[in-house]
Amino acid sequence: MTAMPGGRRARLVRLCLVLALLAATIAGAVAMSFQCDDAYITFRYVSNAMDGHGLVWNPPPFLPVEGYTGFLWAMLLWGVWAVFGVEPPDAANVLSIGFGILQFVVVAIAAFRLRGRDGARVSDAVALTVIACVVGQRTFLQWMTSGLETALFNLALLAWVLLAMRPPERRDTRWLLSWSAVAAVAALTRPDGLLFVAATAVAGPLAYGVRPRGWRGPTIGLSPLLAVAAHVTWRRWYYGEWLPNTYHAKVVAPWPEAGIGYFKCFLFEHGAWLWFPVAALWAVQFVWVHRRGLVGALWARVPGLCALAALTLHVCYYVFRVGGDHFEYRVLSHLVPLLWLGLGAMFARLARRPWAVLAMLVLSFGASTLGWVHFVASRDMKVELISPLADKVPAVLRPLFRWHDMHQALLHMHFVCMRVQQHRLTIDGLIARYPPRGRFATGDDIPVRIEESVGLAGWVLRDCAVIDSYGLNDWVVARTPAIDWSTEPTAVHFGKVMHGSDVNGDGWWDRDEMRRYFLAFFPQHLDPSTADPLVDLAFALFAGHRANALTRSETDDLLAHLFSHGLMAHERLPPKGYVEAFEPNVAVSAQGVTITPRAVPLRPRIQAIEAEWRERIRTGRFERAR
Repeated sequence: MTAMPGGRRARLVRLCLVLALLAATIAGAVAMSFQCDDAYITFRYVSNAMDGHGLVWNPPPFLPVEGYTGFLWAMLLWGVWAVFGVEPPDAANVLSIGFGILQFVVVAIAAFRLRGRDGARVSDAVALTVIACVVGQRTFLQWMTSGLETALFNLALLAWVLLAMRPPERRDTRWLLSWSAVAAVAALTRPDGLLFVAATAVAGPLAYGVRPRGWRGPTIGLSPLLAVAAHVTWRRWYYGEWLPNTYHAKVVAPWPEAGIGYFKCFLFEHGAWLWFPVAALWAVQFVWVHRRGLVGALWARVPGLCALAALTLHVCYYVFRVGGDHFEYRVLSHLVPLLWLGLGAMFARLARRPWAVLAMLVLSFGASTLGWVHFVASRDMKVELISPLADKVPAVLRPLFRWHDMHQALLHMHFVCMRVQQHRLTIDGLIARYPPRGRFATGDDIPVRIEESVGLAGWVLRDCAVIDSYGLNDWVVARTPAIDWSTEPTAVHFGKVMHGSDVNGDGWWDRDEMRRYFLAFFPQHLDPSTADPLVDLAFALFAGHRANALTRSETDDLLAHLFSHGLMAHERLPPKGYVEAFEPNVAVSAQGVTITPRAVPLRPRIQAIEAEWRERIRTGRFERAR
């Protein structure tokens, strides 16, 4: 029997290892799969489209509102349902994992194209280690599901950045066509993608400036961007707005205090802080190598520089303007594979030997495992609050995790960086409260329900109008001025009760006094088992000082933290009288839906009610609810 040639044997071993990593990716995504309540918002839009009403939250005579953020994602779910009969809750994660597999393929191709200092491709061991480091990231696996459009957006953005790094000799019309196409997919998937479309429109012609060929090539290459222009025009015509309604509902005022904490926790859990010193060393080496032709070297890399600038602007927008995100690291999840491909590329250029590159990658991977530590230590979370980790990790890690607990407590107080375990608890609780999806209306009138967590409610109550009290799917609420939490009566009352809860009068609040306080303040929502996480949250803020009692100044600081700025995506409430105008008449339970008939049908009055309240918002003639 003839032995297999060495080259073929090496390729076979490489293929087997790549397939093993792919299998690990799929298994990890399936094991960590979840669907959040927000995903059901898009599912309701798709359901209404299937019923012939278009992509609307509440069917006519209600005016259309764009409360979803993934147009292309909604269209894909609609197409799968229409062609194959598979409803969005069943199709969403299968499609998402499919896009995650494509992300893996793109990462693998890029990893095997990395080059070292001598210009030769890196060894298979280095490429495979880079792929393994990406696969081993919790955030990469976590956001391959959720029911949201995240996996599709991340795929498009990953491909866009890697195409931007293509060398000048391989940049032709087909390259620009591909680059523009993935930018268009990103923009059609999430509004964030408009930034990358703008970068493509600027850098594409400049990249052609390296070797001038006239305007025909760039015009053809940029043609996919016309789809984005068409979609924005359609949005303005159909919804009457240039941006989704969710932007108006969520973005209130610059919030760097939350955004910086969000970014710090991302860097901590992913070991991504290592990227900055490595990038600095790489930049010094690059400048030294190209010191006699630095301008030309930079000009030849215009698309890559524009991509880096766009990524930086995107991160800065969420960190300094938005304040992070309600979901844990969703808006930064696309950075995970890019960070590891970048580290692999920089290590390969900085080190002379493959073993040194491997050693640096392994050490960096060790620093990125703190997210898994958090996952293991908090997987038994029972309530939707922080699960402090400092006492659950080895002593050597406790100072770091006390710092992390403090930041997590600050973020969670304001509904920022809410963990996947918390979203699972939320959706499980909602499922227990609602009956199976169905049609519940009788007669020609429109039943109405007001809701805070509207996703599952909107999906289940298929033929009922749902008023979103936080405004994601409601034009009026999204444009009502945000709550000033510091002046709310609740805040004042909170402070009075807090200061009166020092039962022994010693000027300190121990854990028992804090527990009694929370039970007294939230008697309808807490019991002794659910009050403890609130106590944990309060003490986590001051974990660097002590964990057994709070001083008066610390309780004042706690109040300041609780009632500063507000809550992510929960800062707007319906103006006084708005909800009542629709006469909500739907009650729900796990057993079924009860609809109270109206004396006068609502349907003929809906258009007038919406017109009146939109005019009130425009002119400021309304009273804010308390």
